[in-house]
Amino acid sequence: MAKKVIDVPKGVLRPLFTLFDIQMGVGDDEFKKGKKLFDGGKVNHLKRDFRGFNAIVSGTHDYVVFVSANDFDRGGCNCYVGEKDTLCKHMIALAIAAIFKYRPEDTEIVDAPLDQASCSTEVREINKEELATIKSGIRSALTHIKSYGGSSKTWSTYQDSLSKGKRLILYALSNLPVCKTSADVCINVIIKLDTKLATSGIDDSDGTIGELVEEIMELLSMFKESDPMLEKYIVDTFPKETNFGWEKELFISG
Repeated sequence: MAKKVIDVPKGVLRPLFTLFDIQMGVGDDEFKKGKKLFDGGKVNHLKRDFRGFNAIVSGTHDYVVFVSANDFDRGGCNCYVGEKDTLCKHMIALAIAAIFKYRPEDTEIVDAPLDQASCSTEVREINKEELATIKSGIRSALTHIKSYGGSSKTWSTYQDSLSKGKRLILYALSNLPVCKTSADVCINVIIKLDTKLATSGIDDSDGTIGELVEEIMELLSMFKESDPMLEKYIVDTFPKETNFGWEKELFISG
């Protein structure tokens, strides 16, 4: 859902978000729609002021679009989606254009799938610096997976938060090399998610977190394919009983 426009301090002329933020916030499909508009030269008359960025974005018609400098999903568009206070592809295209023009050092695009498990297939031990970075990313991602006690009006925004947490976790895990320590990281994330679902009041009625656990289980399976010696370790290390029976989905040899 598009948020209400919030002014940023006068003098802020650069977007306070990156392409990484947009990708993790909207996912593969929506990002590609916005990027296609940008790549096709559909973002025109881009200007900035103390609040954010304005442009005319061409689609079925020419649309007047605004995006706050503070966050790419704060703004508006006069397309039929934007008029429902919903983040649209025209806003995403403008946000992308603003980064390329005013923050070109942060234009790196994540090539790995954002909503499914991805394995490095690199069999080696993980070093301390890598491990610390990945664990930090996971801790940050878990803050988006929280309890829900709001009204039906905020449910969509809440689900967006869960989806962002899912993508951030999968992205962090995609950087793991294949080894026992990496398997431990994956298993520990599953245990934390299992506990959160059981005790933290998470509304997973759309299955986002359940799908996340299944994707991590798939990543463990990919580890086994890259290094068959890991299978016994993973089976022996995985909890024999979880709140939601994830152990039943643990892959078996053959």
